Amino acid sequence: MDPAIQKKIDAALAGAIEPQSELPIVDLGLVSNVRYSEALSSIEITLARGFPQGMCKACAAIDIVTAEGLERRTREAFEKEFPGFKIIVS
Repeated sequence: MDPAIQKKIDAALAGAIEPQSELPIVDLGLVSNVRYSEALSSIEITLARGFPQGMCKACAAIDIVTAEGLERRTREAFEKEFPGFKIIVS
């Protein structure tokens, strides 16, 4: 990969902050994969997360809201570094 692109990806990952710890999501091990496609002008980021079975409904709701927030923050960080690209966070 082009070092300039890798530098922008690293900057985006460093800019996606988990709100409770205020640490980058990549430092917390919350990123499992990043796929960059110049041809498609897209980047797909896969977050490492899980929802344990048997979780109470309130805890599950909190996890969903937290996951949505992480997705949003990750998307925003990548949109800043890669304007015009399609950013997919799953």
